[in-house]
Formats: sequence, C-alpha cells, structure tokens
Amino acid sequence: MKVVSTFLQSSSVVSSVKCRLASRDLEYLVVAKLNQLSVYSLRPHGLQHECTLNIWGKICSVKALPLSDSGYDTRSNIALMITHPEPELIILAYREDENGEGKLVVNKQISLYERLPRVAEFFTDFLVHPSGRLVVVSCYASKLKIVTFKGGNYQQDFDVSLPEINVFSYAFLPTLDDEYALAILHFDFQERLQLCARDIDLDAFELSAQFSILLQPTVISDKVVPSPLDSPPRLIPVPPTTTEDGDIPEDAFLGGILVVGGKQIALYELASKESQEKERGKLKRLDSKKKSNDAVEVSKARTKEMERANRRRKATAMVDWPWSEITAWCNVDGTSRFLIGDYFGRLSMLSLDNIKEWGMILIPLGETSQATTLTYLTNQSVYVGSHAGDSQLLCISETPTTSNPQSTLVTPPEIAKTTPDNLTKISSKKGKQKALPDDSAMDVDDEQSVSAPDYAKGRVVAPQGSFIKILETYKNISPILDAISVDTDGIGQNQIVTCSGLANTGAINIVRNGADFKALGFVPGVLNITRIWSARTDRAQQYDTHLLASTVNETHWFSIHNSPNLSLKFEEETTLCLKRNLPTLAFANFSKRNNGGYIDSGLFVQVVPTGAFLFEWDPSVETFIEKDSWEVKNIVTVDNRPLEIVSASVNSSQVGLALSGGKLVILCIETGALRFRKLMDHVTHSEISAITFLPLDPTKKFSTYLTVAYWGSNVIQVFALREGRLVTDQPLRSPPLPAVVRSLLLYNFGTDTSAKGADYHPYLLAGLGNGSVATLHWKGGVLQDLKVISLGNAPVNLTPCEVDGKKTVFAAGNQATVFFCDKNRLTNSAIMLKAISAASSFNTGTFGKALVLAAPTGLFIGCIKDLDKLHIRSFPLGLYNPRRITHESSLKAFGVACTRTVPYRLGNIEPNESSFHLYDDTTLSELGRYNCDTDEEITSVASLRIQVQGEEKPLFCLGTMIYKSEENEPSVGRLLVFTAYTPSNSTKTSTLELSLLASTKVEGCVYALSIVNGKLVAAVNSSIVMYHVDVTTEDVTVPTYSLKKLAEWNHNYLVTSLGTFNNRVVAGDHISSVSMLKVEDNKLLSEARDYGPLYPLCVEALDESNVIASNDTLNFVLFKLVDSLRGKMLETVGLYHVGDMVSKFIRGSLSTTEQSRESMIKPEVIFFTASGKIGVISDVEDHTLSLHLTELQRNLASALPGVGNQSHTRFRAPKNTRGLSDSDTAAYGFVDGDFLEEFLGVLDSPDILEKVMKGGSAPEKLKLTSDEIIKILQQLQSLH
Repeated sequence: MKVVSTFLQSSSVVSSVKCRLASRDLEYLVVAKLNQLSVYSLRPHGLQHECTLNIWGKICSVKALPLSDSGYDTRSNIALMITHPEPELIILAYREDENGEGKLVVNKQISLYERLPRVAEFFTDFLVHPSGRLVVVSCYASKLKIVTFKGGNYQQDFDVSLPEINVFSYAFLPTLDDEYALAILHFDFQERLQLCARDIDLDAFELSAQFSILLQPTVISDKVVPSPLDSPPRLIPVPPTTTEDGDIPEDAFLGGILVVGGKQIALYELASKESQEKERGKLKRLDSKKKSNDAVEVSKARTKEMERANRRRKATAMVDWPWSEITAWCNVDGTSRFLIGDYFGRLSMLSLDNIKEWGMILIPLGETSQATTLTYLTNQSVYVGSHAGDSQLLCISETPTTSNPQSTLVTPPEIAKTTPDNLTKISSKKGKQKALPDDSAMDVDDEQSVSAPDYAKGRVVAPQGSFIKILETYKNISPILDAISVDTDGIGQNQIVTCSGLANTGAINIVRNGADFKALGFVPGVLNITRIWSARTDRAQQYDTHLLASTVNETHWFSIHNSPNLSLKFEEETTLCLKRNLPTLAFANFSKRNNGGYIDSGLFVQVVPTGAFLFEWDPSVETFIEKDSWEVKNIVTVDNRPLEIVSASVNSSQVGLALSGGKLVILCIETGALRFRKLMDHVTHSEISAITFLPLDPTKKFSTYLTVAYWGSNVIQVFALREGRLVTDQPLRSPPLPAVVRSLLLYNFGTDTSAKGADYHPYLLAGLGNGSVATLHWKGGVLQDLKVISLGNAPVNLTPCEVDGKKTVFAAGNQATVFFCDKNRLTNSAIMLKAISAASSFNTGTFGKALVLAAPTGLFIGCIKDLDKLHIRSFPLGLYNPRRITHESSLKAFGVACTRTVPYRLGNIEPNESSFHLYDDTTLSELGRYNCDTDEEITSVASLRIQVQGEEKPLFCLGTMIYKSEENEPSVGRLLVFTAYTPSNSTKTSTLELSLLASTKVEGCVYALSIVNGKLVAAVNSSIVMYHVDVTTEDVTVPTYSLKKLAEWNHNYLVTSLGTFNNRVVAGDHISSVSMLKVEDNKLLSEARDYGPLYPLCVEALDESNVIASNDTLNFVLFKLVDSLRGKMLETVGLYHVGDMVSKFIRGSLSTTEQSRESMIKPEVIFFTASGKIGVISDVEDHTLSLHLTELQRNLASALPGVGNQSHTRFRAPKNTRGLSDSDTAAYGFVDGDFLEEFLGVLDSPDILEKVMKGGSAPEKLKLTSDEIIKILQQLQSLH
C-alpha cells in the first residue's frame, strides 16, 4: 500500500478578494489557492496571516458576500466555489475566539452537481450582487443556479434556463433600483459574439424570455474581439456617476458594461429612463402583433424581433487595447477606475472618470507577474495573485519608479498614443462644442460614425516608465512542467530542480528542505583540524576570547581579536604551558570548588593521550600556569603494557577518561585546592571508542551519568554514578550499531530539567565511523527507538549549540545536519555544508552566538537559521520558459529546453523561439546555447554517456517537432545529439559550446526520451523507437557519430510519456492506457499492457513489476505485473484521487532517509503538479500496518468532517469524466498521509480522540494504541 503525503503545498493563486470580516473596523485579504483558503489582515506593516482552511476540492473562485446593503454593516461572509470533483458553493463566516485568533466556519454548503447537463465550456464561476441578496452560479451550459440571501443567511436556491449556450461571461447590470438584470456575452449559433441582458424574476424563479430593456442587445464586431474562442472576452460592470446622496445627475453617465479581451475595449451605457419607456412600448406593440391571428403579421413581428436582436449598435466609448489576452482585472475602491493585467504581466489602469468629457483613458503602469487575480487593497497597494509566477504585493506610485519602460510594456507602433500633457489640454476643452482634432487621438472602429463625440475614441497614454514598486513577493513555483532530483553540491542531499513559469515568468527553481547556514566570517590557513573548542579566560566572561584547535599530531592556541574585524592570532609555543606537541582529546573551562559549591574561575582542563592537565590562566602575563596533572605513566599495569587515553569528556567540575584496555577514570577537583582527585575508576573489559560526561541539566556543574561506547560490539552503555562507583543495568545498553562510535552526546533537547516536565526530551546521539548518526530516545531509564541517519562516509562529530533560542545538536561529517526537538519528537534538518571535520559553539562581540567550523580550506564562522524551513532559490529566465531539463554531473551543468514567446498584441501572430541552454548547476549562469529553426521546437531532452576511445563522453539528446501550419498532428521531427566542450579561443573558463554530433529525422513529434542500458528510447507519435549512438574511430582522424535505429514498437495511439527501470520501459498512451516493454538484445518486447480507458498524463516505473500513472481526471493509478492464464498482464492494484494535474514522477526521496529497525514506511517516488505542489508517495511493506492505516483513515473520516464534498472517503474516491455515483468504488491501494497526520492534532481533544480510537462500532475499534499510532505518524512526517 502507498501513502500520499505533501512536501510543498500548491502555490498557485486562483482568486482573491478584499472584505471586512470581523466586527472591528479591519479589512482582510482572502487568498484562494488550489485547495486552500488563507485570510490575511491589512496592517500598517503589511499583510498579516490570520488563518488557513483546507478545502476538499478544487477552488474556482472566492468572493465577498455582504451581510447588508444598507451601508451600516460593512462586514461580509465569504462565498467560495469549488468545481472539482463535484461543483459546490460554500458560504463561510470568519470568527474570532477570546484570544483574538481567527478561524473560518461553514455556514452553508450547496451542492451544484448534476449528472446529465453539459459542463459550461467558457465560464464556470459565480457572481455576487453588490447588495448581497443574490448569487448567480454558472457551471453547466444553458443553466444557472440562483441563490438568495438575507443578512448573509441562505434563503433558497433555484435553477433557471437561458437560451444562450456558449457564454463567455456574465455580469450584473449596475442598477440603482431593486432590479436584478444579468448581462450576457455569448457566442451565438451564427458564430457571432453577442452582448445582451436578461432580467431576473425572483418571484417567478426564472429569467425573462425577452432581452432586458436596461441594455440593448448588440453584436460585437470581430474587429473589436477577433478571436473569442482562443481568448474568451469578459464583461466588467461600470458603476454610474452619482452624487453624495446616491442620485444620478442629469446628463451623467448611467453606468454600463465594458467588453474587454479583444483588440479594443468597448463600453456600452445602460439605457436612460426615456429610452427604457420607449423600448417598453416597442416590445408591447411587438408582443401584440405576435399574438395576432394573422400569420403574415406574426411572421413579420418575429422577423422584426430577430432583426433588432441581431443589430450592431454603437459603443458609447472605445479604446484600443495594445497588448495580449487579459488575464485579470479589479475595480479601484468602487470608482470608475480599473486595473487590468495581461498574459505577459503588463499592468495598466483604465480610467472612466469624466467619461463624457475625456473618454476612456488607458495608462500603462508597469510589469508584474502574470496575474490570475488582482485585488486593490488600500492606499494604492495592490495584491497580484499569480499562477505562473510569484504573487506580489505592489504599491502604485504617482511618479515613475524607473525612467525607461520595460521592453514588454512598449505599445505597438500602430497604436496612436497621447501624453499626460495632451490629456491636460483635452480636459480644458469643456462645453458643448465639438472638440478640436488632436494628433494623438486614436482612430476608432468602423462602427463608430464620423459624428461620434470625441470622447468615444478613447486614448492610450504613451509609457512613461514603471509606476510599480514591489513591496513583497510570495514564492510560487507553478506550473511545474518538468523536474529532476540531483545532488549538485556533492554532499549527499538531493535537491529538486523544477522548470516553472509562463510568458514573462520563466524560472528554474531549486527546492530543498533544511536549515540555513549564514556565513559571517572566514579565517584561511587553519588546516587539518580534527577537534576545536572555544574558551574564555574566565568562565564568568560574556564572550569567548580564545580558540584551541587540535590536529592529529599537535595543538594550536589562538587569541580572538574583535576590533575592527574578527581575526585570530596564533600564540607562540614559548608563551604557553599547554601541551602543544600532542593532539588534544578534550578541553574546557573548569570551575573551582569551594564550601561544597562551584564558582567560576580561570581554570582549564586539557586532556591529551598521555594525561589530564589542570591549568590556570594568568591575565597579567596572558599565559597558562600548570597547577596539577594526572598522567597515565604513573599507572602500573599487570603486563606492563603501555597505556594511553583514547577518549575523554570534561564538564564544569568532572573529567571522564577512557584508557586503552577498557578502563574508566573519573577525576574531580579538590575542595579549596587546585589539584585533581581521582573520584573512581572502573574496568569494562572492552576497548572504548568514545565517552560523554556532559550533564543533562545545563544548570548543574556536574553529571550523574557517564556514557560509554565500545569497539567491536558497537554497543553504547550508560553508567550512573552512585555511592562512589559506576553502576548500570541491561536497559541502559543500546543494541549493536552499524559501525563504531566516534562521538557521543547524551543531551536534553527540552527546556525542562526534570523528567516530570512536559518539555524534557533526553536523547542519546552517536556519531558513527561510517558517516551515520544513531539516535536513541532515553525514556524512563530505557534506551529505545533506535534510528540511523546517513551523512556520508566520514566519521561524524557532534556539537551542542543553540538556534533561534532552541536547543540543538550540530552533526557533521561529509554532510551536515542539525538535530532538534519539534512537536515532542526528535527531527533533523540538513544544512548545505560538506567536509566539516570539527565544530564548536562560538560567542564573540562581533558575531554574537555562532558556530566555528573546521573545513578543508580554513575556519568558517557562521550561524544556523530557519530550522526545518523550505528553501526555494529561483533563477528567473524572463521570456525564456523552461520546458524540459536534464543534468550532467561530469560537466556540472543543467541542460534546459526553453521556449520564448515574444510579447504580442492580441490577434497578431505569436512568434515562438525554441532553444537549448546549458546552465552552471551552482550559479545558474549560462554556459552555452543552441537555437532551433523558427519552425522547430524542442519537446524532450535526456543526457547520455558513451565510451569513446576508452574515455567516457557526456552527450545531450534532444527530441524535436517541426511545425507545419496545415497539419493537425506533427508528422516530422528530429533527434539531435550534442556534445559540450570548452572552445580553445575562449577567454572565459565558464563557457561551453554545443557541437552537433548526429541527427536523424523521425516521423512525428518526439514527446519523450529515456535512456535504457545506454540506448536512447524515444516516444514518437504512436510508436516507441530505440536508437544507439554509433561511434566510428577507424580510418578517421576525428571520431564520427551517427544514430542507428535498433527497434520500433508501434501499437499505440499517442505516446506522450515514458518511464524506465533497468531494462523495462513503461509507455503512457494519452488516448488509451499503459504498456510495459522489455529491452532484450536490441529488441523491444511487449511485456504487458492495460486496455482500459485511462488517458494517462504521466507514468513511471517503480520497479520491474510496479507502475504508477496519473490521468486526466486527476487520479493516481497503480499497476502490478502479474501472471494470468493468458500470460502476463498489468493489474490495477491502486486508485486514488489526488485532485491535481500531475506532470512528473521521480523515483527517490526528498529528505535524509531515517533508517530504523522498526521502520516499515519507505519513500518511493516524488510527484509534481501543475499548481506547484510537490508530494511524496511512500510504500508500506507490512500488510498488517496497511490495514491499521486504512482503519485509522476510516475513523478519522467519521470524526473530522472537512469543507467541500460529502466526506473524505468520497473526496479521495477515483473520478471519471462522468462524475462519481454511489455505485463507484472508493480509493484503494493508497491512503491520504496528510489526513492521517491530522490525528496528531486531535490528541488534545479527548472526545474526538476517543471517537477516532473506538470508531462507530465495536468492529471499527482501532487495534493500535494511540502511542503506537503517534510513532508511526512521526516516522511518516520525517519522510516529507
């Protein structure tokens, strides 16, 4: 069974709205992502997060539902629509508890699902009337659901039919009376774009059969909207010009509807009272004629009606739209100004102020991320929510922030432009006389007559620079089009690298989870350090004053100088009494003992292989004075074998020594004297590899526990100091560890010093010689829960430290990580450091609390920040949108296929450019590039290594398609093989050139490439073709290369994805299902296939017999290769609704794998989605545990109702294009890991916990205890 967990939540923003929610006078921003709703309050310092609500479904839109239209109560509820898996309208209310913490609660859920109607093709959304009394929902063609409210409370809902089928947009007409009319923009049966309106009759529960007299119907010219099917236009309601009393003055603008989304923006004003009366009279006369007994008269009346409906009317005002498709708009605080964003992130303001004097004025503001939602907040600040780039908080400046407009903001030359100075001149020409011609005035559409008023033309202001200042960005890596998992730094921790973005937001993102190390300083030349300690000449001092560093042969002493910059001064041997010619095993400040207590002093203890030495620092001469020593040469052995100290540990008042032969010696200091006293000794009869003697309670100067690790058995034993001797028992012994222990630490990660405290978390950590760290929980005097984490292959050292006020342990070898306690469990966060041989805490006036690390090149000084934080490094590529990516470790380079779309004006040709780039895998600087022809696009990439004359040669393989405008399906493509080399005449060391070695034409588009046993496997239209890169070295001075076709398997419709494992190839047929092939002797042999209608989007082989796929209805499907009577077949063993479009599977894990004896959950594959989500699918090998987890999910579904859909079980049930029925099966083979982890959140709620544990009946009672469940879920959490 598989467990599906989330590593990174969807970051794509789909909708947003500003409203007042709480009782106090505070505004909020509500942001909707794919399946999550977040509420932010608008504060003087910016946006402050208040709460988040997870939704079981795909959010379509979020809007404010006013509680009152009287103006006295400005609060709102939140209306939310989900479209998948079943459409639903949800009304949420915001509540605050006594602590001021907010949460969203469900007031009403209204199901919109119907099985028979056709889904609306262009407009699936809902509208909220400004009064808050009415909500209109569109999710099916020719059908609307109308929901009525009173005071924010649901009253009733009913369905209405409408003749318009292919509707692009709806909008409420901005009327001041208690009238409800709906503007409709649709594509009629004659393939014309038509704007009309219908009245809503709440009493009759229907829409008017006749068009509304408030807005005369009109056909929109294709010159205004040239291609509505390619870029659907939208309707924007424009409020009327009113006085402070809310009345409309005479000759003022009456309100209207904007048609946007074409080459021009058209404004249609509502009819005046006189026009309405006139139209009402015409309709009455027409109705009477239609009811006549004279068939000829009826026919004429119907013809007249059709003629009036199809009439093309003049727009009140128009303005040219110079850019591409409109993706988002918003009103500016209820005024006649609108912010509009296009596909390439170009933001502009459309002003309708004084519309009958100035006309419509379009003002370019600047460039943002491609907006899917725009929300004007306050004080010229705007929230830009994006699907294809970082969401942003902007401030619109009154003056340009940059003098030169961005290249994408420049208007096309055919657009007439004006300047702000000309606008000032125009505004002075008031009166009834016709305005004089202006050179900068725009031409209008042919449908505008010559006698049209000057304001009807509209004006576009020439770009004056950018007026946008970005205040804050919110990271977004959607849509993820491709991804790889690589270890670019060679530290053993893989990072995720994604191809993300669209239009102007192309980016390569590097994602990792862990802690940050902020380097503060570097001291070069201090090399070959094996151990290091910081020291203070007096323990009472605030800052460290010296460093002691040890190599394998000697010891060095450095003084720290803080001013003006930190530096280390090497102290000469003649000035010190320290043992400099031997390596130091332990070193620490020591406390004096006086009258049964301990006082800070200038005493130090240094332990070397020959003995322990007590020194006192003399500040007058700045040197050490030796006070006492304890040396092994004074110990007499039975067999006269030489003794040495092999390990040591020193705390504030005790010295623990491990001698060769397995002997332990504990020293302390005499009361009132400066000399050692042997407290006790103990013979273990086993050679000792490491000891630790640090107290669990940091407030104490001594420890009552001595922990010892042994050679050979690799066992750790904890001794207690009782009555002058060391005692132990079996529970205080660890099981044998995988390797010898080289460092030890018994450490309390909590703040409580008593075992009875809630925050008391003692753990035993062991750094092993094979590069691993073993952790054991010390609970109730027993060592338990052994876990092993690999950090490479070098011995690991352990250093206690503090990070952001939290107690941690820094562990380093080949790789580095930091251990800390989170939610009552020990966890670790990887750090991007490698080859750290020693570390110590370090506190100076220059840097504060930090760490000093010994690296191969010197000493690094820095601090650890942001424990367990998700880190995303983005490298923007702008208009170059990365589509496919591969990595070649020998070149330390990424190979990225990019598509560049030049910003265009709507209706013009979209020029695309395809290219292949090499980027440095550390700096992401460009190393080389190959540009395709204008009609060729790269669709797949792979990296391959071959042997050429005894050397390994890295190659980049590209699959392309050649575009021909007359073809519906590409019939020609190419396979290209490149090598990268450094040109001899290049002056840059970081430059590579791509050389084409071989190419061949193929019969179609190369949708996917994979490497199997050194051979190139390509998915070309309906076939799978295998190639071999042939190298000819005989009789030639330079090797020649060619692509040799080995085999072809053509038994599909359209193969768009490939997965491989060893010699297995898995093919995803986008129109059919999944096939498994085997590569044998240069042949492609069919192994098995599934014949069901799956429509896979992405596939991957988990191993030689298991396959995972995602399909177009957003499900995971798991196949297993099994034997049947007819041979081998792919059996479906798992189905699960993930609720997102999966674009990529990668075998592997995201974090440092935790190996435990009790570990039964292993990460298996990472998946990526179009909304920016990254998840992990883990395998549960134990069948019994699978049943336990399934039962836990069942009981949680009963105890924890969610928002959206009917239940968790129904939400995760696999979906199809027909929707879900009661007879459809539930999900199987998978469980929801995120939902299971919610069990950890109910531990503080006894009633819910009891309900989960007992279930709904006796058979549903869980067989595991809550502690056992917690342990399993904590292990699951560590995997993502």
